[in-house]
Amino acid sequence: MKKIKSIVCLLLFLNCCAFSPVSGGFKTGDSADNVEIQLKAEAESLMTQTNNVSSSSEVAKIWKYVEYLWDKDRRPEAGRYIEAGLTFEPFNYYYQAKLALVLADKGRNNEAFDRAQIVYEKAEDEETVEMILPILKKSLPAQFKSMEAAEYASPTVVLVTIGEVNHLLVLELQQKISEYTGLDVVIFSETGTPPPPERSFFTSEISRMRPTILGMPEMVAWLNSHNIATASLATDNELFVKTMQQFLEENNPVAAKGFKTNMDLARLRLQQWSYDSLRDYLVAMAAPHRNEKWLLIGITSYDMYMADTNYVFAGTNPYAQAIISYRRFMSDFNQEPENRKRLLSRLFKQFLSVFGLLNGMTRCTFPDCARVFPRNIAEHDEKPEYLCDECRQTLEKLLKTRIQPKPARR
Repeated sequence: MKKIKSIVCLLLFLNCCAFSPVSGGFKTGDSADNVEIQLKAEAESLMTQTNNVSSSSEVAKIWKYVEYLWDKDRRPEAGRYIEAGLTFEPFNYYYQAKLALVLADKGRNNEAFDRAQIVYEKAEDEETVEMILPILKKSLPAQFKSMEAAEYASPTVVLVTIGEVNHLLVLELQQKISEYTGLDVVIFSETGTPPPPERSFFTSEISRMRPTILGMPEMVAWLNSHNIATASLATDNELFVKTMQQFLEENNPVAAKGFKTNMDLARLRLQQWSYDSLRDYLVAMAAPHRNEKWLLIGITSYDMYMADTNYVFAGTNPYAQAIISYRRFMSDFNQEPENRKRLLSRLFKQFLSVFGLLNGMTRCTFPDCARVFPRNIAEHDEKPEYLCDECRQTLEKLLKTRIQPKPARR
């Protein structure tokens, strides 16, 4: 029995090393009144503190109570708590959006509009933006057309979304490209299912714990008693997790629940897609439809890598296609306040970078040009949103267009 317990402990140790402990929830028997009393007390205890620095790390207590009130359709009551939470997290645009809705409900339309306008400009996720569209009297962006055959008389930038993307961001990119390059820009959505990620935290966690667990004599004995072949667990990640789940359920149901939760979290954590596999997917999808005038560029929120690299912002095959990932341009990845204008700027600079490569140009070395190579996000932010004169003139000749010149130096 002690040996079995040691395996349980080891599984939990290996599994929990990469995760914060799962926070305790309310007991099943708690009444709704007791739940609210506890949530309200925790929120208000934070609101009475005067030290914003120490209190800000616990602001989730306020948000939990806000969500409780929101779910109960008690939005007016939630307003006071939202305002209190925003004293700790003023750049939390999700709750800024909810406060705008509360203000609108109270007839404070000018205040609601001003707050909603800032949310619209800053928020990087569509769910937050959608909340405040009625206040601004705006509508949701239309869904992009599925890829179809299209004959273009002149070079046309064809943006194709891969996976889930921010539609508003892609529309803003379309407009920015068109205004700057003078080229037509169209957007298509993908028509297939993207390939699975080749790198994932889930896979790496399984690889980390599997040799140790399967090498323990006690585990080998348990597997034999259940007629489970060890060799099958060495290559099948899902089977390994299912088997460990079964083992824990037989020996420690509480531990089994925690193990399952952490494995589910591992599936959701950072995953990476190979540029090569996404490129092959894009090429196959476009092949029946494209002609020589297509300047084909995939846009994705998937984090990408190439062989022997930790990540890439984009990948390009000259005269064929390119794919840009904006995952590492996002605020949550870089632990920055949300700012969709900054996100769009980063994405547009990356477009200019791959646009030259896509048309057969070599990498630029002039520092005041969007086509120089950045080693990190800080250097990427240093790049301008325009091309140097040499790159601009080269592309103008190649594409027979008129690209905006760089602004005059002051």
